[in-house]
Amino acid sequence: MDFRIEWPAPMDELDWQMQEVKGWIGEVTVTWDGGARVFEVYDPVRLAQTVDLEIEQIGRFTARSLLVVPSVTRENIETAISAIADRGFRD
Repeated sequence: MDFRIEWPAPMDELDWQMQEVKGWIGEVTVTWDGGARVFEVYDPVRLAQTVDLEIEQIGRFTARSLLVVPSVTRENIETAISAIADRGFRD
């Protein structure tokens, strides 16, 4: 399936290095013929930290379309989204 990834902002190599260190990137939009989906992308460590913090602060954690990858790199995100596209964007 053909798809297009729209990043939250133009990102160069330094931006990607910062995202990998942060372990999180929000609002990665994927569009394809007939659909679109917005992902929040986390690495496992940052996700656990975020879940713990939000549970402590507000008593819950929610995420609309969560994508967890080993580390937040362009390659990992593109590989994961490609695998999801191969399944027709069905979980």
